[in-house]
Amino acid sequence: MKNHDVDDGLTLFYLLGMPEIDLLGATLSYGNGTILEVQQMTQKLQARLQLDFSYYPTEKAVDFLVEQVNRFPNEITIIATGALTNLARAQEKDPAFFNKVQEVILMGGITQPLFVNQRPVTELNFSCDSLATEKVLLSQAKLTIMNGHMTAEAFFSKKELEDFLEAAGSLITSDKLRWIADSLQSWIEWNEEIFHYSGFCNWDMTTAVYLERPDLFSQEEYQLAGEQANLSKGQLTLAQQSDYLVKMPQKLLDLTSFNQLVIQRMVQGLTRSID
Repeated sequence: MKNHDVDDGLTLFYLLGMPEIDLLGATLSYGNGTILEVQQMTQKLQARLQLDFSYYPTEKAVDFLVEQVNRFPNEITIIATGALTNLARAQEKDPAFFNKVQEVILMGGITQPLFVNQRPVTELNFSCDSLATEKVLLSQAKLTIMNGHMTAEAFFSKKELEDFLEAAGSLITSDKLRWIADSLQSWIEWNEEIFHYSGFCNWDMTTAVYLERPDLFSQEEYQLAGEQANLSKGQLTLAQQSDYLVKMPQKLLDLTSFNQLVIQRMVQGLTRSID
């Protein structure tokens, strides 16, 4: 979508290219776009690039989540890169839902004011449905939180765009590659205008990379307070001691290796889908 983040779509490419996982499906949520806009863009993305994945909007998303964790208890990893409404509703439908999930990797949250290239940025994913976020954070599921501060380090520059286009050039048809390139270039131009740097934060991609290569991130753990009073602003409340232990990496340790893997998996995902 014009003037909207591209990292959700790029993360999908990555997951399609990951070996040794079975992408069961994507549930649609919202953030800086309405659920209708998300559904329309997902349909367009799938049709333009011939991507092979199933997706589920609104109530179908909740049914899908509950069905899958009951079908594969303690085998499902959920990656959440938008509002957590679907997960909270899944718990409402099946109170034991999170007990059956292997891990939940979230992108969102801040622990202090967030800045990108010295410009203040508001948190989005946790704040847009703060009640759902609190339910997930206090579910005592095995949680890993990729917060806004760390994920802002996942910088995808014009150089990475050039490397991706070179790697994909002989494998993906020109019309599809051109559409992806134009989308990424437009988003880089938007970031140049707003943040004054040539690239963008690949926020959501950190979740997929963490699933495959947790060693690329630091391994801090924190305890969350039992009341999360500031989630309307996306801010997490930490505690010295509580029952709510989460992993929350503070550093991306090797940006070069991160981006090389990102490009490799995206190309594999797009190629696999086309085949």
